[in-house]
Amino acid sequence: MGGRATVLFLSALLACSALSGCFGNSDSDEEALIDLVVHYDATNGTIQQAFIGGSQISFSGVTFNFDFSRTSSDYGIETFFLEPGDGRSTITVDGSESAEIEVEYQIHGMYTVVLGATDINGDTANQTVVLRVDHTIDWSEANSADPDLMEINTTPGNEDSTPKQVLLDSTVENPSLITPGSPVTVTWELMDPASNSKGTKTEQIPDGEDGEWDFILNFPDEGIYDLTVTIDQGTDRVNIDHLIDILYEQVESPPNPYQTTDENEEGNSESE
Repeated sequence: MGGRATVLFLSALLACSALSGCFGNSDSDEEALIDLVVHYDATNGTIQQAFIGGSQISFSGVTFNFDFSRTSSDYGIETFFLEPGDGRSTITVDGSESAEIEVEYQIHGMYTVVLGATDINGDTANQTVVLRVDHTIDWSEANSADPDLMEINTTPGNEDSTPKQVLLDSTVENPSLITPGSPVTVTWELMDPASNSKGTKTEQIPDGEDGEWDFILNFPDEGIYDLTVTIDQGTDRVNIDHLIDILYEQVESPPNPYQTTDENEEGNSESE
């Protein structure tokens, strides 16, 4: 009887050990659970830069905001953090003081950002978000007899991204003055970092009219491109406007904005 009882007891012990909760919580159950919830309204933006007569007059980078306020932990949150993905140091905030982090980019590129939280027990949870930062440059020059060279820097802010396109929209005006003017012949040219011509156009512009050059450069090399306008013939001065867009593939993460209960209910009713 004693031997049989021992066998029955061991069998029951093995069966019970296979079921969670028979002898208390497992180690994994005791670990702090961080429910990482981050809201953000945008994952793409455009740097805006403007030049007049070769001098920069304005520049605005792109700022992204991340709201961690709905993140929770069994043991309480100690810090929130963000890794910008461009070589800069991790941005960390004290969870008891703030639940928001903002990060600014002043160089175009695609950035894989790590968002995370650490609780007071030392446990960490994180997620990645891909951000897209394009760049627009507005360049103007007035009353010029020898137009300035414009430099276009296609080097991204990190090593893991390459622009998809450079869009060039240039207008040269031969303004009409009080006295009759004459036509001018101008040549546009875009040179790559190795001084190879990537595109060119020559046009004669009558007095009081303008000429345009629209050009698309796909998958540009990294480095400095030179855009030049040369007056080949004519003595009239010209006005120049360049609009340059440095664009990336639209593969950024979708936004994750916070929605109130009313907004959720409205969305559900519309889908029905």
